[in-house]
Amino acid sequence: MNKVKFLVATLLGVLFVACSEEENLSQTGKTGFLVSLAEDVKVDSRKTPEELGKPVASQFNLKITNQVTGSELYNGSYTSDLIPASAGTYAIEATHGDNPVLALDAPYYKGTAEAELADGESETVNVECKVANALASVVFSDKGALKFEDQFSKYELNVLVSGNSALIDGIKSAYYRAESTPTFEFRGTLKDSGEEVVQTLTNDKFEDPTTFAAGAHCIITLRLGATSSGVRVEIAKIELQEVTINETIPIEWLPKPKVTAMGFDSNNTLAFVETETPEAKLSLKLSSALQDIKFKFNFEDEQFASLDKGKEYLLSTDKETIEQALGITLPSVGDKPENIDLGGLIAKLQTNAGTPTTNTIEIDVKANNRWSSEDAEANRVYTLTCNKPEFSIAVQEGNVWTKTFTIDEPTVTVGNVEVLKEKLVYQYKEKDAGDDAWQTCSNGLEQVFNERPAGKDYEVRAFYREGIVSDVVNVTLETPEQLPNSNMEEWGYETYDEGRYSFNPWAKNGTPFWDTNNDYTTRHRNNSSSVTMANYNGFHSVSYVQGRGGNGLAAELRSTANGRGNTRVDFIIHTHEEKDINKVAGKLFTGTANVEMTGNDINGDDTYTEEKNASFTSRPTALTFYYKYTPYNSDTWSVHIELLDENKNVIVQNDKTSSETKNDWTQESVSLDYADGTTYEKCKYIYVIFKSTTNEGANMPYREIAQTFYVLENGSLSAHTYEPAYVGSVLTIDDIGLIYDK
Repeated sequence: MNKVKFLVATLLGVLFVACSEEENLSQTGKTGFLVSLAEDVKVDSRKTPEELGKPVASQFNLKITNQVTGSELYNGSYTSDLIPASAGTYAIEATHGDNPVLALDAPYYKGTAEAELADGESETVNVECKVANALASVVFSDKGALKFEDQFSKYELNVLVSGNSALIDGIKSAYYRAESTPTFEFRGTLKDSGEEVVQTLTNDKFEDPTTFAAGAHCIITLRLGATSSGVRVEIAKIELQEVTINETIPIEWLPKPKVTAMGFDSNNTLAFVETETPEAKLSLKLSSALQDIKFKFNFEDEQFASLDKGKEYLLSTDKETIEQALGITLPSVGDKPENIDLGGLIAKLQTNAGTPTTNTIEIDVKANNRWSSEDAEANRVYTLTCNKPEFSIAVQEGNVWTKTFTIDEPTVTVGNVEVLKEKLVYQYKEKDAGDDAWQTCSNGLEQVFNERPAGKDYEVRAFYREGIVSDVVNVTLETPEQLPNSNMEEWGYETYDEGRYSFNPWAKNGTPFWDTNNDYTTRHRNNSSSVTMANYNGFHSVSYVQGRGGNGLAAELRSTANGRGNTRVDFIIHTHEEKDINKVAGKLFTGTANVEMTGNDINGDDTYTEEKNASFTSRPTALTFYYKYTPYNSDTWSVHIELLDENKNVIVQNDKTSSETKNDWTQESVSLDYADGTTYEKCKYIYVIFKSTTNEGANMPYREIAQTFYVLENGSLSAHTYEPAYVGSVLTIDDIGLIYDK
């Protein structure tokens, strides 16, 4: 058969490729159009009713119009010859039929295209023609007790559109302009009485515009139902089919199958990262049912070692084997698939322990007795390159404690973030312990040791699977420290003017960590060269007594109203001015006391501050201590603890107070509460302060007594007394400790 006959025979019933694909143009060097007519619909067994015949190309009218000038270049019967044209932009329209308002078996076909033509060139233009009007058919069901042929001597369906009507009886079809709104009437003549029956049919689908769209075939199935007065016509079902054109041609004349890749680059290569699932499909352009597919696999991924490299696999015989190996669903012989989805394979593909893998699939598709490999120049090899994901972790210093550390959420630079976060395992080992020592963190991103480990230095990593791990991060656990002189055993003292004492909570020639406000209550000693000291201006607020259990020493804090600068409170027989600034708590704290004297000793107001400069690098979870308390007039003692960063910003803090009398040693604790999910700065300083009263100043209760204090001399405590002394509540502290539960 010559090429012209080929064009004619294959018109409209197939997906026809352009003439450039099927024939050599002999009109080279001339300017004009070669027009091919094609129908862009599926080819299957469900066609427009057979009475439509076989429209051929010669029956189509072809019109070509210059879009700039509006002039018609061509308006006549379809021709496969070159249609001369000058350079320009053209609209091309092919039609067959009259597009009636309503008629029996009167399909209307139409196709349009646009093309731009340059001087000295010929262009092949493919005009895809489709059924452009809509149609309706009727089926009279013979199911059920009542049958149309038993009840009616004649029965039809009347189709009405814009004042026009057409009767169909199950053989012919009514065609009407697309987007019309037809009305459907049943018309029948009863056998028994000869009575005419007319019934208008209603259904929700008649309200849907898609029912009457171009190319829509509405098939109405009617049945009979019984009523008290006779029979009733009912709609059993309404089906919508896409209209195609019935064409009987040799299957081999259909275009060869064509395979294109979706998601691949121009070289049929798709590079991705393990854990990613990009779109990957092999699109199949078939003119008839699938007959077979040949596969060849060459996979570097060790998971697919069962697929013999270079072996030819057939869909018809190896479908199950391929599907199980690749994790995909293949079409069956006889199907008309649009594509083969490789998503399941993409999800399975891996690197070989982090080494990229290159995996190829060669495919050859058979349909209409032709193989896609007829196109010798087509690249039928599809390459899937799987690369390893890349991710990193970090552990902030603030998330490392004495027996716990928490890893930050991983940073994924390459790969699917959600998949990796779900599948990553976090591991740790002692530094330099060897690769066999890796252990999984106890709680996802967090490692909590049941017992505080002896080793402090660890390595941490994120593990996806063998060979795919993050860089190692070094972690050093905090060392749980205790406060120096926490048992209050180390003390020193200074003497001055007539046996006066000032005590310091550190050993002679030792390093101060704790301090007191004694420099404030004994302030006059620093400017007393010409003044005789008196008890009221030289009494220490903090000294030591025998410790808990009768062993060692403890700190004794006394609220004092002794004056400074040769002044005292106005008490009993004294007439000196009482000053609230002289009424202070006994204070024991970490850091340094600073006292600056202003004015003269008598009237000046000294400045007293506590500097929070006690260095400390651990973060405890609680402070514990033992205490006794003798309140005066329902007074209250207090303790306060805070951890500070290198900028002396508070990291965490807490305090506790009580007014209860405690004559026996009692243990107390103050918790430091860290919120879950919060990153805390590393500790640089610690500030702990004990106070004998919370009522410093005007409201501080006190009385005049003879106050006994002790001095450690020659290994034993000797008692000394100041009288009078102005003293309020007394708080005794011993065996201070820090708890580390984190």
